[in-house]
Amino acid sequence: MKKTAVASLLLVVLVSGVLFASDPAYISYAEGNGFVLVSDGSSTAFDIGTDDVIGTPLKEGDTILTDDGSFIEIYLASGNGGVVKIAENTTFTLMSLESDGGGVFKVVYGRIRVKVASLLGSSRIWITGHDTVAGVRGTDFGYDLFYDRTDDASVKTSAVYVFDGEVDVVKYAKAAISKTDLMNGDPFILTAGKMVTTSSDKPEEKLRAKNIDRDILDYWAAVPIVTALSDTPVMQVEDAPEVSGSLNLDTDAARLKRDMEVGGKFAFATGVALMTTGALVKVFAPDNTGVPLGIFLVGAGTTLGGTGMLIYSTNLD
Repeated sequence: MKKTAVASLLLVVLVSGVLFASDPAYISYAEGNGFVLVSDGSSTAFDIGTDDVIGTPLKEGDTILTDDGSFIEIYLASGNGGVVKIAENTTFTLMSLESDGGGVFKVVYGRIRVKVASLLGSSRIWITGHDTVAGVRGTDFGYDLFYDRTDDASVKTSAVYVFDGEVDVVKYAKAAISKTDLMNGDPFILTAGKMVTTSSDKPEEKLRAKNIDRDILDYWAAVPIVTALSDTPVMQVEDAPEVSGSLNLDTDAARLKRDMEVGGKFAFATGVALMTTGALVKVFAPDNTGVPLGIFLVGAGTTLGGTGMLIYSTNLD
């Protein structure tokens, strides 16, 4: 009976560890000054220089507001994975997260870039803003929405641009649009190296593709995505070969840093849980002295290993 109890406790620990490591979305990279996370109606301000923000889990309904000069990357762990880079001075909301890798996200203001691995089945990632929705299954693209935030009547301008793959762009005129409407609509197919723009003062204007503006290419060349996505193809931008190479700067060092940070946090949490389990077993089964001691020692070793991984990750550029 006592051995069964010990096994059950170990199972709980292992399951807890798996859940810790499988958040559907979490912050994988941050640089600059700070940002605000709005979750469940509460706002929390983070200082990127002093707060440990890497690995912060995110869920449906969360909103991130980045400060001037600050950039956040969100890793989407569901499906085959994806990365959303939120630029400075941007307000971004995770509307929904799906287990197959899909989801709906909203740019309230600002600029983002999305790099997505191939999604399965009918899953899609939808990015919405003011009057356009971009739907993808696997690509590298950006979405901008800018306007004068001090003037409710100001003109809103949107831009969708594709670095690699294809994006379905749907322009809509109503306040709310469902994913069913989007799937059944007649999308504008935007290909690599092209972009479309819209303006709220020209609601009837049809979408027309053109080459990506040079200022957009230069912007993302200066602040590329850092979080590694293993099966992301090398981006090829038509008419801009000298920029396309610098836009794909995922490195082995960046991948190692992220893996060490995530793995270190997982090992540390698992180790603490094992040590706690060992202490509880000692209390409730004092005669099985070897079992709780063994669990405690394994937990201590795991905690030390996780601590070492976290310390090592801080020394990686």
